[in-house]
Amino acid sequence: MDFIENIRAKLLNTLPGIDAQMKMAPPTRTSDMQAPAYARQGGVLVLLIEGDKNWNTILIRRTEDGQTHGGQISFPGGKKDLSDADIIATALRECEEEIGINKNEIDVLGTLTPLYISPSNFLVTPTLAYIKNVQAFKPSEKEVQEIIKVPLSMLFDPLIKQLRNVRSTNSKNDNMSVPVYLLGEDIVIWGATAMMISEMEHIISL
Repeated sequence: MDFIENIRAKLLNTLPGIDAQMKMAPPTRTSDMQAPAYARQGGVLVLLIEGDKNWNTILIRRTEDGQTHGGQISFPGGKKDLSDADIIATALRECEEEIGINKNEIDVLGTLTPLYISPSNFLVTPTLAYIKNVQAFKPSEKEVQEIIKVPLSMLFDPLIKQLRNVRSTNSKNDNMSVPVYLLGEDIVIWGATAMMISEMEHIISL
């Protein structure tokens, strides 16, 4: 548990923030981009799980529903509801709804730096959390096409950081070369999720 407590302590200090996020940002992203006052609030859960002598995190592939981020790989999460006490509650609720993990069994460690996602006009706050045991996942049939369990040692391997052409969510730029985490030919992490992982990587030491 020293690993978890070390992360908890680090999250109480000044976060790496935009400097770390920009290392995996698309070329269209600027470091001074600010969320407008009318931006919607969203939360995602970066869940750490110990298993097979490795620390892992969970990503999902969203269903192809015609929405802005349909089919993309991300952390579990979504829009803040009026019933949510705060943005951490949003992340916990969405995680339970999307992958079936009981939110009461999750130990919240802290939050990472909020990140504005302009195509969907969301200001997203990542919550970093830990769970001791996961018996089984129950993906939402409506929202989740696939659950992807990734060892941190693989996610933080410099060799998987590559440049790839992706289809942009910006209609003015159909394809562009962006930095990605390439976990497989069909598992390409880029954009906001890659930027969140980059900050997480700066905080976590394996």
